[in-house]
Formats: sequence, structure tokens, C-alpha cells
Amino acid sequence: MSTMIRSLLKALPAAMLLCIGSQAFANDDEGQYVGYFRTGAGASSGGGPANCYYLGNGNGHGYRLGNECDSYAELGYAKTLATSPNGVKWVGKIMVADYSPNSLYNGNIGISQIYMQGNGFEELNGGNVWVGERYYERPDIHWMDMQYINLNGQGAGVDNIGTSTGGKFSYAIFKDGDTNNFAAQNGGPTTYTGSNSAIRNNFLLRGLPTNPGGKLDLIAGIITASGGGTDSGSRHNGFNLHLFHSQDAFGGGNTFAVQYGVGPGTGRGDPVAVNAGNLAAYQASPQATALNGPNGVCCNRMGVAGSTLLSSDDTRLRVFDALWIQPTKEFSAGIDVVYQADKLSSLYGAAQGTVTWTSFGIRPEYSFSQNFKIQGQLAYDHVSYPGAASQNLSSITIAPTLSFGPGFWDRPELRVFLTHANWNDAARATIEANNNASGGHTLGMGTAGTTVGVQAEIWWNEDWW
Repeated sequence: MSTMIRSLLKALPAAMLLCIGSQAFANDDEGQYVGYFRTGAGASSGGGPANCYYLGNGNGHGYRLGNECDSYAELGYAKTLATSPNGVKWVGKIMVADYSPNSLYNGNIGISQIYMQGNGFEELNGGNVWVGERYYERPDIHWMDMQYINLNGQGAGVDNIGTSTGGKFSYAIFKDGDTNNFAAQNGGPTTYTGSNSAIRNNFLLRGLPTNPGGKLDLIAGIITASGGGTDSGSRHNGFNLHLFHSQDAFGGGNTFAVQYGVGPGTGRGDPVAVNAGNLAAYQASPQATALNGPNGVCCNRMGVAGSTLLSSDDTRLRVFDALWIQPTKEFSAGIDVVYQADKLSSLYGAAQGTVTWTSFGIRPEYSFSQNFKIQGQLAYDHVSYPGAASQNLSSITIAPTLSFGPGFWDRPELRVFLTHANWNDAARATIEANNNASGGHTLGMGTAGTTVGVQAEIWWNEDWW
């Protein structure tokens, strides 16, 4: 395996250059390259680098167009390594990724996926088997960069087993937060004190036909705390349930979802208020510590086990509708409405109560030619906190764009953008904290800001994964 890894890693940089310049890809027997990156630069009305505008409700970037201060790249390679006489293919897959919270790549490249997969087992009605670390079931509302479910991790599973219902069944098991905690006890020797580890079982039934052009996906996660040590009694189990209905609509598609999580099934990290003891700490960073590394707790994701400190008194309910349309070759748009309610237990101190987040956004695009389009974005977020003033944020963006084509999903794109945002006084500290963390600067800007900049975004062959 080590020889294969070294060979794949050596091939990745050259493959990246070849893939960016071509829309044709080899088949999986010859090897497949897959990737994504975004990069850009800008300046803000407050001086310094580009500012980005989003509230501290765990929602990552907020709405993306003209509102991304970070840089991210991923590059993967997959190859069929052997084929059994009965046609089962044994495929090796690897991906490296680099993330930076500002516009400069930091060179912190690491392996984000590496797993083996066997495809097409007759015993599984054409299903697949895999073992390793992988990105798993991570759809998103792209224009707001919210992976509303994310089952990434280290584990194993069986995928896409045909059923009599017309849908396909999958099962996966993961070990999340696979680390131990050690501390010196009263000046004595260092001892094992506990763990945030959890075993996660995921059950998926996808593609159930419901109506013409419509299908239903049902996903459940059962999370079992596996930590021990002196604090093992404070660890809790949890679960999450997800219902997604997808429907063809206006040349595009609509997704309606209901999601519910309990305890570590909410996807939230260790409560910041346990240590900080104040509401502002939760407002600035509600997801708290990312327990599970690059695949872990982040950005309103649900799926990966959150903190096992959380109990049945901690819940999350989310309902959303996301629609993208392409009624004509020239015009397309993405539209969403999101409602989320987080019930916070006494672990959150002064933040105890229910935090609600309501969001609306629209990203229309009009193409004047094969390669030139104008994109726009209107967005609004409202977050209410128990016993504290609500926070509001609105923004507008316009972005002349050079694109591979006129479609909503066509990439590459090269953009010039102008973004203007307004927020209320209650949101000022949150906006400033988020920008300072990502290399921006909003201190002293009051309740409005403007950013101008450029950005590139490209992906290729990602559906193959």
C-alpha cells in the first residue's frame, strides 16, 4: 500500500495541470482524476484584505458569491487495481486537500481520503463494499456552502444494494473522534481521563420513487459514545434522522428536507460556554472545537458525531427548501429558505435556551454569450438568542463572470465582484470576530461594509466519487 500511495502522490500535481485544461477524462481502468479549488483576493472599505459577512451561527461562509475569504483545494486520483473474473472491480482512491482561512494557501496539505472499494458484487445485488477514510454523503446547498449532511470519516460500509422498493440501501460504520485525553492528576503521573470517541452507524435508503420526477432519501445515524476513563459517566449517546425529497423542476431540481438530531447527533462540538460561561462565546463559535479533524464538526453540518458531552437536552431541528432552476439556456438561479432551531442545555451556561436561525438567499445568473454572464446574489440571515438581542445581516453582490458555459453548474469561472453588506448593532461583535479569525478586519466599521475582489472556481469530474 505504501508504494501505491507514493506513486499516486507523485502523479497528483501533474495530473492537476492536465485536468484543468481538458474536459475529457480517462475511464476508471486507466485512472480518474478529480478535483476542486477556489482562490481569489480582494480589499474592503475598512482597509486591509477582503472582508466576509456571516453571522456566528455555525454557518461557515454564509452565502458564497463575493463572500469567501478562504482558500481551498482538493485533488484526487482513483484507479482500478484489479478485476476479478466475474467482473468485480477493485478500486483504490486517494485525495489530498489544502485549506487556508485566508486568501493565501498555507501549504498544509494532507491526505483527506484514502480507501479501497470493490464494485459490483453479485451477492449484494450489484452493491459495493469499501474500507478506509472517505468523504461520504455530503450534499450541499452550493450557493451558501452548507453541507446540510456530512457522513465523512474513517470506517467501512456497503453501498447501493438494490431493493424491491426501487431504492438502494447502504450501511456504513465509522469511528469518530478517535483520540484519548490525558492529564496530570493533582500533580501526580499523567493518566487517561476520557475520550470524545464515538461509534457511528449510518443507514441510508436512497432513490425511493414517489411521484413523476421525484424521489425520497431516508437517512438515520445512531451514535454510541465509546470514551472511558474517569469522566465516562458524562458521555452520552445520540442520533439523527433525515428526510430529503428531490423533485425535477424548471430545468433544474428542488430539495425539501426535514432533519432532527439529539445529543452528539446534533453535530455540535463541545459547548464553549462550559469554559467561557457567556453567550458571546456561543455566538462567535457555536460549533466549538472541531472534534474530528478536517472531516469533523463544522459549519452547521449534521451527520458526524458531535460532542458526547451533549445529552438528550440538546437538540437540533432543521427544515429547508433549496431550488435551482434553468428554464432557458441564458437564465438560471439558486434559491433557498432555511429554518433551524438549536436547543441548548445547561452546559451552555448563559446561552441556555433555544437559538433559531432563519435564512433566505437567491443567486440569479444571466448569460449574454457562451462565456460571459452576470451573476447576482441577495441574502438575509436572522439569528435569535435566548435573553439577548437578535442579529440580522443582509447583503447584495454583483459579479461579472467569464465561464466555461452558460449553465448554472458550468465551471471553470473567473469572477470580478462587488459585495455590500449591512448588519444591526447586535451583530457587530460577531461580524468582527469572524473576519478577524479569517484574516479580515472590520473593527471600527460600524454596521456596513463593502468588498471588491476577484475569484476563480473550478471542479472537474467530482461526480465520479
